[in-house]
Amino acid sequence: MISINNKDDADIKNSNNLDFQEIASRLQISNNELQAFNYTISHEIKAPVRAIDGYARIFIEDYKNTVAPEGIELIQNIRGICSDTLILINKLLEYTRFTDFDPILEALDLKEMVTAVFDELVIGFSKNQKIILRFEDDMPFILADKVLMKQVITNIISNSLKFTRNVDIGIITVGYLFVNNENRFYIRDNGVGFDMKFSENLFGMFQRMHSINDFEGSGVGLAIVKKIIEKSGGRVWITGEVGIGACVYFTISQENILK
Repeated sequence: MISINNKDDADIKNSNNLDFQEIASRLQISNNELQAFNYTISHEIKAPVRAIDGYARIFIEDYKNTVAPEGIELIQNIRGICSDTLILINKLLEYTRFTDFDPILEALDLKEMVTAVFDELVIGFSKNQKIILRFEDDMPFILADKVLMKQVITNIISNSLKFTRNVDIGIITVGYLFVNNENRFYIRDNGVGFDMKFSENLFGMFQRMHSINDFEGSGVGLAIVKKIIEKSGGRVWITGEVGIGACVYFTISQENILK
């Protein structure tokens, strides 16, 4: 039997404290480096992209009547690439921002939030298409960070609107279930759907199930959803069927459910 006297015990505790302080110090350094990296992306990389776009715009304005249409189209393509690049950079910044975001919990009416987000986003889609938002179940109030939760709802609803735009009547269904001791919320659409064997890939950075020529997007939206929900102690997954639609589920911990 090995005994540890008080001095040995104190030495171990001091050693553990030093280890913890060293880990905390390294984490702080990593955090500072990440912030510096974000600053570099924001200011040093976006600037030349904007400059390229500016020169392309000036070229079109000054020479559109003297250059063949094919040439102007090429320059317009350059402007399109610049625009896509800036959007992607902003999405990357958005993704990293949520890494260090400290949630501020408050009581939220999720049904009201979903309705407000839908009303904001649906305006940007075709006025010739009928899009219906419906709720299948009563939804409890929740404790959550308003900014983070709105980002979750915005990203999911955006996908639903995007992938239902080729159907005559788009239907987005929202609901809540208590299953297997989990508080599950879901947002389902009747859009193009996807093959379930790729479902896990959808939450990875830049992962897409459809060509960018068919549906725009950066492939970052669901990765942000996953990061926020997991940061809040929940989990997220997606189901779907080609030609039938998709359904995104996420959970909220029991202590954050307000009856």
